[in-house]
Amino acid sequence: MNPTRSTLIACLILTLVNVGSGHATENNTNSAAAEKYGAIERRFENGFRALLVPDSKAEQTAVTLVYFSGSLADPEGKSGLAHLLEHLLFNAPTTPDNHSLVSELARRNIAYNGNTNFDRTIYHTAFSSDQPTLNWLLQQEALRMHKLAITETDIARELPVVLREKELGDSNHRQKLAQQILPVVTRFAPYVRPPIGNETELRGIAIDDAQAFYRTHYRPDNALLIITGRFDVDETWKQLATHFGEIKSPKIGQPPAFQAASGQESGDPQTSFRGDDDVASASLFYPLPHSFDAKHVAAMGLLSGLLAGSPASRLHESLVSTGQAASVSAMPLLLRNGGAFEVTALPLSADNEALEQLQHTLAEQVHSLGDTVFTEKELERTKNLIRNEALHVQTQAAAFGYRLAEFASLGDWRLWFESIDAAQEMSLPEIQQTAKTLFQQGLPVAQLMSSRHATSVTARKESLVPQATSAEPSPASTPAHLPETVTLAANDATAAAIDAQIERFSINESLAVALWPKPIPTGRVQGQWNVRMGTADSMLGKRMLADLTGSLLAHGSASLDRQQLFDRLVGLDAHLSMTPMEDRLAIRFDLPAKSLPEFLDVLIDVLRHPALPEQGFKEIGNQLRVAYQGLGTKPQVVAEQAVTALTSPYPIGDIRREPGMEEALAALERIELNDVKAFHADYYGANGELLLSGEFDANATRRQLESLLGPWRSKQVYQRPPLPYAALAPGRHVMTVADGAHGTYTAQLRQPLQADETDTLALMLANVALGEDALQSRLGRRLRQQEGISYGVASKISASAFEPRATLTISATYAPALRQQLSKAVHEELALLVKDGLSATEFDSAKENWRHRNDLSKLDHDKLFGKLNLLLRLRRDMRYYADINARVETLTLAQVNTAIARHINPDQLLEVFVDTNNEAP
Repeated sequence: MNPTRSTLIACLILTLVNVGSGHATENNTNSAAAEKYGAIERRFENGFRALLVPDSKAEQTAVTLVYFSGSLADPEGKSGLAHLLEHLLFNAPTTPDNHSLVSELARRNIAYNGNTNFDRTIYHTAFSSDQPTLNWLLQQEALRMHKLAITETDIARELPVVLREKELGDSNHRQKLAQQILPVVTRFAPYVRPPIGNETELRGIAIDDAQAFYRTHYRPDNALLIITGRFDVDETWKQLATHFGEIKSPKIGQPPAFQAASGQESGDPQTSFRGDDDVASASLFYPLPHSFDAKHVAAMGLLSGLLAGSPASRLHESLVSTGQAASVSAMPLLLRNGGAFEVTALPLSADNEALEQLQHTLAEQVHSLGDTVFTEKELERTKNLIRNEALHVQTQAAAFGYRLAEFASLGDWRLWFESIDAAQEMSLPEIQQTAKTLFQQGLPVAQLMSSRHATSVTARKESLVPQATSAEPSPASTPAHLPETVTLAANDATAAAIDAQIERFSINESLAVALWPKPIPTGRVQGQWNVRMGTADSMLGKRMLADLTGSLLAHGSASLDRQQLFDRLVGLDAHLSMTPMEDRLAIRFDLPAKSLPEFLDVLIDVLRHPALPEQGFKEIGNQLRVAYQGLGTKPQVVAEQAVTALTSPYPIGDIRREPGMEEALAALERIELNDVKAFHADYYGANGELLLSGEFDANATRRQLESLLGPWRSKQVYQRPPLPYAALAPGRHVMTVADGAHGTYTAQLRQPLQADETDTLALMLANVALGEDALQSRLGRRLRQQEGISYGVASKISASAFEPRATLTISATYAPALRQQLSKAVHEELALLVKDGLSATEFDSAKENWRHRNDLSKLDHDKLFGKLNLLLRLRRDMRYYADINARVETLTLAQVNTAIARHINPDQLLEVFVDTNNEAP
């Protein structure tokens, strides 16, 4: 439930979306415009509006409710009130049995979030399509629109959580500086107040303030509810009429939006701001008008692509290709009262003189774009990018609904679709005139962020302090109904049916291939390819070499240069990512089925015959150096590195050990282009796993793969590096950094258990109650809801399917002054879990949670695809999961509690704290 961070680095509309799969079935106000986009819009007599965009092929349903009141509606002296209300609406009781909404959402496996910015507040939910679930959710949204009882207890509980969230934002220097820039560049003074508010005013919010804001702004005529995905349209309209149609809108009008006090006027002549951050950068912010139409929005999206959207984009060519910058970006931020177009470059050196020179060069280059003539080829390429992204997003119910809500908050959800059309129709003279107006007539505001990655980190190990174990038990969540009966037969039948559809084979006995020629909801083909390489011994000291080689593959092949490869993929409407990860290259892609044969030709050509150009080698090296330098002293990064150092039994340079900043930078300096070429020649081959799913010709695809990959063998054999169990040394380690408003906590326990062992499955059920949900779990209720120690807390059980090694990890953010209180709470909750075990209610809820996430007969395609990817690695079939589900069903409460007592010992906890507090014990 993050408020929108007022950073100009985030972009609400870099890509635009076109929708054509829905079917309008209603005729009402605005019906012609809505029907054009496959949408159905209705306005009720009380002013409430609903927008339905059905997709019969979708597997998810998303409900997005936007209230057109954000932080600009906060009264004078009460900044942060709108965002505090967002928290209250999730956690205040709404159900007849006095349960909070989040507890019921979690029990029904509904993903949820909220977001507040200057202009609006959004409540967003998504779930596997199920009409009864949608009906229940609509009832709940209606209840919290007009029947929420906010109490002083609610405010007292949520205020510390909001303050912890604010501390996270305050640790982001770039965000804080952007907050100062926004009112200057937009010349809209009210933006001076961040949506999350300031601490003094937050602490001054009284119950009357919250209740008055709720009555005034949470009303049907101030809201738009958007439903996307698969659902019964007629039934949904009935539910909307029943639950929302009768809500009365208050007779009082909404108060005027916040206006900055005298002395806060936005005419401040300051046009340059300086700060420091983990990553140095030079940025320019150009003002955007306070009112805009579809043509203007389209032009901003096109300019983003023309400036920095491809390898041949103008700023990439002038700054990155010439070795003056590591990377560039360009993006607009649109708000109801103006916005900004941001252009940013990351320097190769963190030296202040070099940074200032880059800023000067960036300003010259951007200014010159007003006179430089773009080409038809550049414009067409960018239009294709926008069109392809539109087609991709329309298949994702959750992202689709959220995007519509964002444009609704700008004035009209139709603006999104109209912008798509306008982008495709825009001419070269029009985009050229827009560039001239924006970059030559607008006075930019400059931002320089110096690097502070050299800031020191100090560490100390503290003696173990015995923790008190006598505490009141945490309240358990009580389900509203009995858990459903699992259908083991359905699991078995689904597993058998899926296995029967899949064709499995190997190439060279080293590449496992699974072809699942089944139509998927997106109508595309989805692929995951893990190219694996080397052994633990042969990969020693080669982690950065592997990363650099994998990253350089995107720079083309022997037959296609980088831009030609980029254009080819755009022409195929293919989304492709290649990510180096330890001893493998993780490749993910999706594309239309008709493009698959040509795409495989292109991809395999890149993998087998990469260009590995000198210029690309320099660019990737620069980007990796900047990335590692940017690790700096952020608490979460320092915590990750500390945990690695304390828990990894492997020496520096081992492929199983994550390199630190200094190690990575030193390795990068030693690598030459010939090393990359030799590594590719020796280690790359048809090793690993390849999974394809979608409506394609399996026989033809198999023949193509065998023909292209059969001759491709690596010189160095691949063998999975073993990761055996290694005990952790318990202890409390405190890492002190010089800067940061929040701390990061990580704790671990490790046991010699394999993923499919009975005790491991029992511990996974136990973890549902312990900390799987950040709000509705023992740790979540204690650390966030009750004591306000942490904004975000979670625990997880990870276990290897290859060898006995299971780890319980607990992570949390916290205020530095609350370090000891955090540790005490974690130890007490673990001790209570061991002492009392799960309650019968918690056990039933955990099993129900497991069914929601693992019942094969009910999982959507994406989740099944993820499971198949792991099974391919294990060389197993779907019966593996069916068997695990059956064994979980047979687990008893006594077995789970016995496993907890056997394997969880708070005294064996390894804890790492990273914060700025030198005084706290």
